[in-house]
Amino acid sequence: MSRRIVSVGFLAVAVLVLAQAFAIPLGEGYQAVGPRAFPLLVGIGLAVVSVLGVVQAFKAPAGGTRDAEGAEETHWPSVLLLLGTLIAYALLLVPAGYWQATTAFFVAVARVLGSRRLVRDLLVGLVLGLATYFLFDRLLGITLPPGLIRLAI
Repeated sequence: MSRRIVSVGFLAVAVLVLAQAFAIPLGEGYQAVGPRAFPLLVGIGLAVVSVLGVVQAFKAPAGGTRDAEGAEETHWPSVLLLLGTLIAYALLLVPAGYWQATTAFFVAVARVLGSRRLVRDLLVGLVLGLATYFLFDRLLGITLPPGLIRLAI
């Protein structure tokens, strides 16, 4: 599949994410950060990156097994493994809990992308999972699944 098709596909997903984000009701009363804020942020970020990808894909020569910089084309087994990892993350999120599933997801993605430093990946995944859990669940009041191991804090 060419880079052009993939980049345009991501742009279409960005438009869909933004459309769905604008469909979220604002909520009642005054809220500094409403339910629409984070989906909009994600949609805008995806749109910006997608537009850059479309511009880059259409500047590069079409076809061939290498892009303009001489890098290899997409390694589809890795893409499929990452997709499977993302599906597993979505399925484990509620029963296992946010920070536990996020830690496992980070480790799995790092392994698929070539990391062989399991202890480092576990520590980084744990720190990221706990930090985002505390940010959303405790500071912003956005309830995340606590899962199997509930935090005392």
